[in-house]
Amino acid sequence: APLSLGCSPDSTMSTSSLYELLGVQADADAAAIKRAYLKAARDTHPDKNGGDEAATERFQQVGRAYAVLSDAEKRKLYDETGMVDDGSGGGGDASYWREAFERVSLEKLDALAASYRHTEEEAADLRAHYIAAKGDMGKVMDAMMFSTADDEPRFRETLRGLVEAGELRMYRQFEGEKDSKRLQRERRAAKEAAEAEAARAAEAAAALEARLKLRQLNLSAQRPSEGELKARDSSLKKYEAARRKLVKLGDERERSALLAELPRLNLSKYVEEVALAVAEAPLKLKDVVPAAELCSLMHRTYATFTQALEPPLLKAATALPPPPPRPGAAVASEGESERTARLLRKRSALRLLFELVAVGVLPSPKRPLGALRDVMEEDTASAAEATRSGEPAPFGNLQVLQPFVKYAAAEPLLASPPAHAAARAAAGGGNGGGEAG
Repeated sequence: APLSLGCSPDSTMSTSSLYELLGVQADADAAAIKRAYLKAARDTHPDKNGGDEAATERFQQVGRAYAVLSDAEKRKLYDETGMVDDGSGGGGDASYWREAFERVSLEKLDALAASYRHTEEEAADLRAHYIAAKGDMGKVMDAMMFSTADDEPRFRETLRGLVEAGELRMYRQFEGEKDSKRLQRERRAAKEAAEAEAARAAEAAAALEARLKLRQLNLSAQRPSEGELKARDSSLKKYEAARRKLVKLGDERERSALLAELPRLNLSKYVEEVALAVAEAPLKLKDVVPAAELCSLMHRTYATFTQALEPPLLKAATALPPPPPRPGAAVASEGESERTARLLRKRSALRLLFELVAVGVLPSPKRPLGALRDVMEEDTASAAEATRSGEPAPFGNLQVLQPFVKYAAAEPLLASPPAHAAARAAAGGGNGGGEAG
C-alpha cells in the first residue's frame, strides 16, 4: 500500500517505496543511501529550482525518506512492516522543512560537490554505476552524485581509460551509443537549467517588487491617529506577553504570533523597551528579513520607534571585546563562548541595520556606514598591532564582514542612487540627510 509521508500540514505525499524514491536497492548500505539522498537533495533543492512547487515537494519527500532510511531503528521498522514512524520526523511541521532547507543549503551541497569531484570516491562510484547500467551513459549520469551534463565528457574519458587498461569491460551501449541520444540528454539538461533560471528570475523579481512596496510604505508612513491607538489594548499584561515574544524574536512561531498581535496593541508607552528588545534579540542571519518586517510595522505605527532602535543596534554592531584583565585580576578575559555570542550579535545587528536602510525604515545609511567603517577599522588596527609584534593578524571580525559583503553585493535596494549618494556624502563628511521617497 502507498505510504503517507506527511511532509506538510495540508498535503499527503505517497510513494510505493522509500528506496525507490531515493533510487537505491532495498539492501543498499548507509553510504549508498547518503549518496543518493545528497544527489536528489541537490537536484530538487528549492533554491536551485526557483521555488518550483513540484521540486519543493520532491525535496521534502527525499528528505523524509532519508530521515527514515538513515536511522537504523526506523529503517528496520519500515523494512519489517512497511510503516513510517512519524513521531520524530517533523513531517507535518512546516518549521521542520525550513530547518531542512537551512541544514541542506544549496551552498553546502555545492561545497560538498566540489570536494567530491575528481576524487577516488567519485571514480569508484563511476565504475560501480557503469557496471550496474551495463554502459548506458544515460543511467550512469542519472546515478552519479552531483553530476551535470558538463561532467559527461570527463566520465567518458575516464571509463575509456579503464576499459583500455583492462579494468572494465566494454559494453555495447557505451561503445555504440548514438550521438543523437547524447545530444538529447544535453538538450534536456539545457532546457531544465533554463527553466530553473527563469523560475529563479521570476521569484527574485516578485520578491524585489514586494520589498519596493514595503520600502515605499515605510518612507511615506501613514501612522494611526491618537484616537485609533487609544482604541487598542495598552495593558501591561499584553505588553509583557509581547515582550516575551520579542525576546524569542529568532523563533518563527513567536515572531509570527507577535506580528499578528501588534496591530491590536497600543505600545506607545513601551516603544523604547520594544526597540531595545529587538536590538538585543539573539538573531541568526535567516531571521533578519522577518525581523525587519516587524520593525517596519513598528515604524509605521510609532514615530519614535526608529530613533529608539538605531542607537542600540549601532552599539551591538560595533561591540568591542573587553580589555585584557590586569595582571593578577580574578576576572578572566572574554571566553570563547562569550566571543562567539558577541560576534554573532555584531553580524546580525550590522545586517539588520542595512536591511532597515534597504526597506526604508532608516532613511539614511550614514550611521550604518559609520558602524561598518568602525568594524573594518577595528580589524585594521588589530592587524597593524599584530604586525608590529610579529604575530599573525587575528581579523576577529571576519565572520561578521564576509557574510555582510555577500549580502550587500546581492541587495539591489542598497545599490539604489539615493543610497550611493548618501554613501558618498558620508565618505566626504556630508550631512547624509534623509532621502526622498
